[in-house]
Amino acid sequence: MRKVTLALGAGLTALTMLLTACGGTASAPAPTSKADAETKELVVYTGRSETLVKPVLEAFEKATGVKVTYKAAGATELANLILEEKSSPKADIYLANDAGALEKLRIEKALEVYTSENLKKVPGDLKAVDNSWYAVTARARVIMYNKALVSEAELPKSLKDLADPKWKDQIGMATGANESVIANVTALRLTEGEQAAEKFLNDLKNNGLKVYKGHGDVRKAVGAGQIKLGWVNHYYYHLQTHEAEGNNVGVIYPDQDGAGATVNIAGAAIVKGAKNMANAKKFLDWLLTPETQKLFAELNYEMPVLPGVATKEAKALGEFKRNAVKLGQFGEQWDKSVQLIDKIGLVLK
Repeated sequence: MRKVTLALGAGLTALTMLLTACGGTASAPAPTSKADAETKELVVYTGRSETLVKPVLEAFEKATGVKVTYKAAGATELANLILEEKSSPKADIYLANDAGALEKLRIEKALEVYTSENLKKVPGDLKAVDNSWYAVTARARVIMYNKALVSEAELPKSLKDLADPKWKDQIGMATGANESVIANVTALRLTEGEQAAEKFLNDLKNNGLKVYKGHGDVRKAVGAGQIKLGWVNHYYYHLQTHEAEGNNVGVIYPDQDGAGATVNIAGAAIVKGAKNMANAKKFLDWLLTPETQKLFAELNYEMPVLPGVATKEAKALGEFKRNAVKLGQFGEQWDKSVQLIDKIGLVLK
């Protein structure tokens, strides 16, 4: 990964970039008419897992006739790339699996401010203060467990319970380079204080915490009984329940008697200076229609952000206590959380 002035994940291992194309990667000619502008290829940089986002991009192509080319990699890596390309943007849309990366780009003035009647429906606490990025779906940080190995009586109720010696060598999480993990560390720091957050993470590591490449690996390890507990995003639990094997798992929304579960988002923004502005706006509006919100819920068990759109199996945003840390703080506090994660050594080597 090439270096830029703002290193969103300084000190973290860079993810390898994968370029994938929906229908080819040839650049479309510059539009000469309104009709051309409406059909020009849309370039999407996506920090979301390809398996989660590809069906949605294909649905947009089918619904609108607009060809989509996408580049998939880590959200941090792509945010850095957008900054590198700031003088001559190659992406039209940035899809992120985290509010922190979006907010960092907003701070660097790398996103286009845009609103519309569709986007006004997104609750104010789920979008940027200047309408430069919007939540598309929400997710909670949860603890999933193997029902055959953990009884109801011993279930942890709080993240702090994971440091209990009775869970030694039985807890898994995704690498600290993962944006969801970074955001959750931010919530811990702001809720518990710096010293308490550092102590908890150290205690967790000393309790034999197992660090995996990704959340998918964590959920499979829990399902297979290799570990008893996994610290994941909520939809990984639901995905595991639909596996042919290893599906005897349960889920805990932690800290319901305390600070509440940390909530993060998958979000979207138009890149500043996007060359295909008309279709970028069309895509952002399309993401935040009830029909597309339902698609996210049905495909990936995510929490819709538009009022009135139902979840599939998962809890809705209003059905559990949510940590009060604001989404914008995930960006403001990013570097400090990364430094703490690096200090403790929670990044998979």
